[in-house]
Amino acid sequence: MKLVNKLVVVAAAGAALGLSGMQSAKAASFEMVTNGEFEETNFSSNWTRTTSVPGWKTTGNGQFELWNQGKIGSPAMGSDGLGTGKHLETNLDYNETISQTFKLLDNIKTSATFSFDAWSRAGGTGMVSVFGSQSGSLLSQAISLNGQNWTQNLYKLTVKAGEDITVAFKGNQNHSVQSPHIDQVSFKVESLKSVESASVPEPASMLGLIALGAWGTTIKRKKNQEA
Repeated sequence: MKLVNKLVVVAAAGAALGLSGMQSAKAASFEMVTNGEFEETNFSSNWTRTTSVPGWKTTGNGQFELWNQGKIGSPAMGSDGLGTGKHLETNLDYNETISQTFKLLDNIKTSATFSFDAWSRAGGTGMVSVFGSQSGSLLSQAISLNGQNWTQNLYKLTVKAGEDITVAFKGNQNHSVQSPHIDQVSFKVESLKSVESASVPEPASMLGLIALGAWGTTIKRKKNQEA
């Protein structure tokens, strides 16, 4: 077989076997909120006073009020679609503010998606705020509620890479029964560049490389014979 013909055959085999191990690029999404579902505190009662809610701070004498979902008048299903789990009541005894501060990554897009679920036993309202160390006030408005059903609140915000962000929830009544309950808090950003899959050749790609190696050996042998 002529050299050119061999080249065509081996090249076709390599293409069929797959010479490239690179997979398609995928955008990387980063969740910035810690413990946004309030699941990291263990208790089995209907509700509890606690100072241990990882990621969050409160003005309520350091104490939070957490509920088990599906109990004492809350919706039968939790906001995540489960009948179990936990969520936060924004007022414990007074007009508290519950907040969390985190630092955005340096290599992110300027758009962010902020969301949370809310519900109230007595139709109470509250406030949600988002502050940025560079962007100033990004959001300040009443929490949207839908009777005694969980309501998702979704916002698109413009942020700056590397800035500190504070998310805060506040009930606007001093009576805890009329304050919103919060769950599924999320603040997501995406990287500027897509993250590519590992460039390790797939098994088919390895076979293609072996075929090319065999072709190279054939060329070298033919040159030695002609010398």
